[in-house]
Amino acid sequence: MTRDLWIREKLEEAEKLQGIATNAIVPSGRDFTQFLASQRTDVALVARLKRVDPSTGGEWRDADLVSLAELLDDTELAALAVSTAAVHGMSPQDLDSVRAVSTAPLMRDDLCVDEVQLYDSRLRGADAVRIPVTELVDELVESLCDVAVSLHMTPVLDIADRAELERAPVRAPHCVGLRCTEPDGFIDVERTRALAALVPRHIVVVSLSEPRDLAEASRLRGSVDGAFVGDVLLRASEPEREIERFLA
Repeated sequence: MTRDLWIREKLEEAEKLQGIATNAIVPSGRDFTQFLASQRTDVALVARLKRVDPSTGGEWRDADLVSLAELLDDTELAALAVSTAAVHGMSPQDLDSVRAVSTAPLMRDDLCVDEVQLYDSRLRGADAVRIPVTELVDELVESLCDVAVSLHMTPVLDIADRAELERAPVRAPHCVGLRCTEPDGFIDVERTRALAALVPRHIVVVSLSEPRDLAEASRLRGSVDGAFVGDVLLRASEPEREIERFLA
């Protein structure tokens, strides 16, 4: 149900964005996949910034995400993923605020369902965007990927199962994002590993579904290039130490 609300929110957002000025758009200068690519020999971490997660039940409504982004900027984190969806207690302005303080590659961690949202994302400084394969027809997925690449942004394909993987445009420079979750909203490691094994080795693969802890993230080594972590860092008293311990 949350996913349905999320899609509805994005369709309404796209309607409101129609006609935005695009003459100020400058292509991204950061290759999002370059910061994650490891040939699946290691797992790069992507910090997910959000205030609410209906899937896992987490809430951090008073979290200072800008200060957190600044703190994480001094770590060996691969990238930041900033939600801009109201269902996650966020807005597009949060993307603006994080971009102002961070030097890391930045993904708009939201469901982009219309071309205009890609322009809006790039205007706000995004280097990568999330494109849902589940809800969109193949032609639209292809078109959105083409537009993202034309803006030098990485399209991260939001894929939940083998059928979606087989019909998605899995090719460089696109990134495959696997959304394999358990009923508690956290990652299904075995399903993620099995699905990742079907992706060609030269394509960067990330897990969009979050681990319960970083020990669980380590189980993805050899299967994916990167893993999104949100709850783990948001509930930690010293998130930078969590990252350092994992990378060590």
